Amino acid sequence: MSHNSEDQISKDEIKKEFQLERMILFSDAVFAIVITLMAIEIRIPETSERLEGDFLKKELLHLVPVVAAYIVSFFFIGSIWYQHLKIFSLVKDYDKGLVVRNLLLLFFVGLFPFSASLITRSKGTSVAFFVYLGIILCCMISQFVLQHYIVIKRPALRINTNFSEHLKELKRRQILVIGFSIAFVLCVSTFTLFKDPDIRSLAPLWIVPVVIIYRFLGRKRK
Repeated sequence: MSHNSEDQISKDEIKKEFQLERMILFSDAVFAIVITLMAIEIRIPETSERLEGDFLKKELLHLVPVVAAYIVSFFFIGSIWYQHLKIFSLVKDYDKGLVVRNLLLLFFVGLFPFSASLITRSKGTSVAFFVYLGIILCCMISQFVLQHYIVIKRPALRINTNFSEHLKELKRRQILVIGFSIAFVLCVSTFTLFKDPDIRSLAPLWIVPVVIIYRFLGRKRK
């Protein structure tokens, strides 16, 4: 192989690495912006009254649902970002399929500020709750699709290493996606079929078994 050919290959590898780095940095920026936008929602409405005493306590109590939604969303987005970080540490190349799947994940992550504000400003109505759960489910599905593409469908895009742990994680995530999808359908069905408020209030409990099973599989893997 000639010296010029080696130089060209080296330049192509550097260019490819730079373009892959751009995609990762863009993804990190989206995660950071989404978390920042949700934090901006935690604010006391403008008022002419002084923020002190009972009035301040009242306003802070109104922020409890907003803070709760932020905490849940922050840890979920943080979990997605961590999985994104791990899976992209294996990537050495990219193609159009990888870019599209990564953008699909970022698209649903970008909807979190909307869903979080919807669930807090609508005072916990069922529609807002289902929109929030739906976006969580879409994030989980798109993340699984991205991981499956890198680990299973396009092995040429990743480095050559032991993938047994990643395969186990992929199977766990598949179980989580299927379980959460079933729980989501059961939640919607409970709200649709039953009019009793006490029964409807139990609908979110369908998610609990999914979390328990996922945690159990995680401990078993260790």
